[in-house]
Amino acid sequence: MQVLQIKFFENRIYIYRRLRVGRMSTGRYELRLKVEETVEAVARRCKSILHLFPSLRMLPFVISLLPAVNPGHARNITVYHVNEHKFGAIPLNMNTADVIGDLFFDLLEVFIAPLACANQTGPPKPGPNPCANPEAVGADLMVNKLTLEIDERYSGYAACNVGINGSDPFGHPCKSDTYCCFCHVNGSMKEDAPCNATLGYENVYEQFGQWITPGGCKPSPFQPHPRPSDCYAAAAFTKLNEVNHGSWYSSLDLGYCGSPGSACTWRVVSVDKIVQRSCHATVFGAAVQKNGDPGCLLGCGSQATNVSSPCYVDCFYKAALGPESGTVGGAIAGMSLDELQAAWRLPFSPESEGGCPAQPEWSPWFERRPAAPVGATNEPVAHD
Repeated sequence: MQVLQIKFFENRIYIYRRLRVGRMSTGRYELRLKVEETVEAVARRCKSILHLFPSLRMLPFVISLLPAVNPGHARNITVYHVNEHKFGAIPLNMNTADVIGDLFFDLLEVFIAPLACANQTGPPKPGPNPCANPEAVGADLMVNKLTLEIDERYSGYAACNVGINGSDPFGHPCKSDTYCCFCHVNGSMKEDAPCNATLGYENVYEQFGQWITPGGCKPSPFQPHPRPSDCYAAAAFTKLNEVNHGSWYSSLDLGYCGSPGSACTWRVVSVDKIVQRSCHATVFGAAVQKNGDPGCLLGCGSQATNVSSPCYVDCFYKAALGPESGTVGGAIAGMSLDELQAAWRLPFSPESEGGCPAQPEWSPWFERRPAAPVGATNEPVAHD
């Protein structure tokens, strides 16, 4: 069945056509509502505009009324996030980021995993073990680029994670293979707080500045003998500043416009491109390694092109952050933040320009349909 979907806010109505499997047409029609019209009257009037949708004239159709983001506070943002393909790209109960924020997450937990987790024990520091994070070491990882329409009146950031063995990394109950979010008092992980429906926001530079000392790698009570991977994480932080701080977001089901009865503070405008994390690492890694000492990769022998080998990863960080950045007190150098951003974005470019092939979008985890593509295309996919 095809669906005629209507989204309304105050005196505006937006009418879309989409297939039940999830693809929506790019056509959008806007009507002005009469002040005295009731919702029922709106529905009747919308049924009378089938001439806009010739293909629907002989088919049964459904009209559904969905809320829209408050236009007085609405704006579009581009976000990125990495997850296992089986969960889909729609970031319901997930964390996303702007390009600087996701670049930092990649440097902090994802790209560094082969080096940091080589002994399978994880780093010697408190909190969740990134070596067990499905968004860093999971199977069939994808890096997703989306456009969201949001209500820009942000609330506190929520930590969203995949449930493993019935809990999230902080010990909260969370059904396995689902995403759960928990908010905390003043950003502290020690005390929980109720979450709000608006998009959660965190300034990465301000948040991590509480724990990472500017100026590079130094011993601490939690890390009296920092490893190279610990020093690289500290060095990555030095690339951020008050202006180019990086942003992390949390998009909860409480505000998802596709959820009946939600406050409607965010919706997916389009899934712009999905790329395999392995391809992203290869393209990103190659762009970064051009800035390093060729002798470093030569020393990796047969692993010189293996982005999941500790030797390759070590050379990558030396190229990105400076050859001494993996040592205590070592100088931070390497690439500028602008250069790192350009390298990190490259996989989302067209294939003809060195980008990765686009991957199909799969059904979102919260719909619990069998995991199946809803369309493999290089074009943006429109969403509710």
